Amino acid sequence: NMLRKLGIFERALLRSDQHLPFNVVGSLALENPPPPAKVHAALSLLQQRHPFLRTTIVNQAFELIPDSIFTFNVIQRENDMQWMDIVEQEMNTRLELSAGLFRINYLYEERHAELILTFHHAIIDATCGMNLINELLSACASELELPALDVTPAAEKRFPPAYQGWRGVLAQMKYMFGQMGDEISYQWRMRGKRKAPVHLGGRGFINTMSLPESMVDKLSRGCRREKITLNSLLQAALMLAVNRVIYHSQALPMRIFSFSDLRPYTIPPTSPVELGNYITMMRYTINASAENNIWQVAREIHRKIYHSLKSGEKFSAELLSETLMKMMIRMKSARMAVTAINYSGLVNLDLHHSDIRVVGLHAFNSSLDIGPEVGSQARLFNNRLIWDFMFLESDMDRESAAKIIKEVYSILDNTS
Repeated sequence: NMLRKLGIFERALLRSDQHLPFNVVGSLALENPPPPAKVHAALSLLQQRHPFLRTTIVNQAFELIPDSIFTFNVIQRENDMQWMDIVEQEMNTRLELSAGLFRINYLYEERHAELILTFHHAIIDATCGMNLINELLSACASELELPALDVTPAAEKRFPPAYQGWRGVLAQMKYMFGQMGDEISYQWRMRGKRKAPVHLGGRGFINTMSLPESMVDKLSRGCRREKITLNSLLQAALMLAVNRVIYHSQALPMRIFSFSDLRPYTIPPTSPVELGNYITMMRYTINASAENNIWQVAREIHRKIYHSLKSGEKFSAELLSETLMKMMIRMKSARMAVTAINYSGLVNLDLHHSDIRVVGLHAFNSSLDIGPEVGSQARLFNNRLIWDFMFLESDMDRESAAKIIKEVYSILDNTS
């Protein structure tokens, strides 16, 4: 019952998951929530529609399992913070692949509920995740006709011709040499400086922050004035906060991860309706020091991201992702980056589905001991910027994590 072999980035994600649990966990806060039986029925409908919701991974391939098997736990909702404990538990618990590639926890009481969705990262990204939530809530609110879809191919099958075949290999080599050059200069400049330590294993924990509309407006105006993206500004704020709190403001090169959505650039463009992981991770080395002005750093980040995306490096990074992941897991001696942000912009989510109201949205992924010291996901939702953070207990305690977030807030609050 094999559907298809895993693609390159999917194999990289599978390796991460074999090393330490690597899940994507979304939490959706609802008012007037649908009763659990309705949610279960809606999920069964979606399973018929999306092949990946009926699969498992066997021998690096997606395989169909008998449908309508999925884990659905209904939990009595007791308070507004309970969802955070469930999310942490979900991040740190590997999916039982034999039971499929997702599981659901529903924290329910009649007026309020949190729907907590845990997925294997190989089948979901932010874009299709939002669409799936829309479909799920629509199915809860009414009887929907949802036609069955075909299985989405691996991202590289839809790459432009310049990144396929021998031309793809050339592009990869060029990218790889660039990365090696960056590595050599980074190691040279890091002599005697604090390097992010690797503590193998470790439990992940979360924290979250929200920026009010007035602040988002002020920052967006600043970004327009400076001709940079909000993503670049957030990257700069997080990097400087970590530099101040953990690295005691010393001048050093710091590595950041930014993520890019490949869907618009595939041939044909990949619709949000199709489940699958079509993002790529890009790593950049940025100079940090106490004298830095946030706009200076944000401009440097913006310039690097802009050039790498324009030159098609996003495709090469994807093609090399498995090789990089294998190497990092085998060495277990270096962190991939200090910080990471996956900024998905304004989320395409309907807030009303008949009486059901969506009042909160959070997304997290499991932390890896060789991954960034501070990982995060951010999005614009309901006129606010919701910024979710992931840390490892082996790197820091909750107090230090809260200090970093406070510093990020203060940097952005004082940005003019």
